[in-house]
Amino acid sequence: MKKTVKMEKMNKHIWLVLVVLMAFTSCSQEEDLGESLIDTSTPQLNEVDKWIRDNYTTPYNVEVKYRWDDSEVDNSKVLTPPKLEMVQPFLEAMKKVWIDPYEAVGGEDFVKWLLPKQIILVGSHNYNPNGSIILGQAENGRKVTIFELNYFDASDDKILKRQFETMEHEFGHILHQTVMYPVEYKKITPAYTSSWFNTTKSEALRQGYISPYSKSNPDDDFVELIAKMLTNSKEDWDKLVESAYAYGDEQKKEKEEGIGKLRKKELFVANYFLQVWKIDIYELQALVHQATMELKESANQSN
Repeated sequence: MKKTVKMEKMNKHIWLVLVVLMAFTSCSQEEDLGESLIDTSTPQLNEVDKWIRDNYTTPYNVEVKYRWDDSEVDNSKVLTPPKLEMVQPFLEAMKKVWIDPYEAVGGEDFVKWLLPKQIILVGSHNYNPNGSIILGQAENGRKVTIFELNYFDASDDKILKRQFETMEHEFGHILHQTVMYPVEYKKITPAYTSSWFNTTKSEALRQGYISPYSKSNPDDDFVELIAKMLTNSKEDWDKLVESAYAYGDEQKKEKEEGIGKLRKKELFVANYFLQVWKIDIYELQALVHQATMELKESANQSN
């Protein structure tokens, strides 16, 4: 019994010596690591960085990333960064046509709450294997990626509408990811399909979808409707809803049914904006249209 006690005491002393030696060795090794490889210096800001800080980061707590970062994009795709000279003009246009109208009708707190906290800008197109193009992506209501920045041209109607539709589409996702739209919306046109790209614009309209992509799933159907409403004047929106080609009695009947379904969806969207966000979407539509016209006029005068 005494021998066992002595052995236990010796073992404790041996372990204590080993712990001290390990600690000493660890400290010695830390001293030999050299200087840290982490750059802790204050980054140098160019004029674009300063503009972003003053117009996005400080007032809205939004980070805009335009410098290339592999961790922010799909590395299986061939993508390129935006040209520096395109960044500020695009962001100026986005603020004028997207942020300012929402702030005017929804209030400053609404914008600060729901604007994505990170905006990633990519210069190139983002092609899918099936030939379709990803124009933008929204992730969990916090991050939005915008592609095709290098093609931005405020004087080009087609490019301008395409890119503003992308912005409104992605923000629409943030809205419904925050507060979901009524489930009854999904029942209006339930024939959603992953082969949406085989549908023409006219076919989609006759079936009650505002665009072929609207057929992909209910969420994109909902935000496509928002995007189309907010990138068209009220007059042009009404023309779009009724613009499907129809040949023969069967197609004409299908067109009338499609218009009815689109009007029903429009009512769902208008009620959703009013009841959930206290926003009259038709007032917002008018403000966005006015801002777009002013932007195009200014761009045409500069050219």
